[in-house]
Amino acid sequence: HHCRKCGQAVCGKCSSKRSTIPLMGFEFEVRVCDSCHESITDEDRAPTATFHDSKHNIVYMHYEPTTGNLLTSGPDKVIKIWDMTPVVS
Repeated sequence: HHCRKCGQAVCGKCSSKRSTIPLMGFEFEVRVCDSCHESITDEDRAPTATFHDSKHNIVYMHYEPTTGNLLTSGPDKVIKIWDMTPVVS
């Protein structure tokens, strides 16, 4: 096994913990070593994405960085445009 935060190869006893690390792209819990688990703060675990049950099978996806829009289309020929610009509060 290896820790998804530091990359160190560790045995199962040394990597019994799991955590989200959104800033590294892990919105769902992944294996981390016990040492890294203790160093990850609640702020580090704060999600950077929102998830919705859209029931929209995706066949094609395109992200346009200049506008922050994500376009998806599915086998039902429904095209959705998602505003991916961050919400600042």
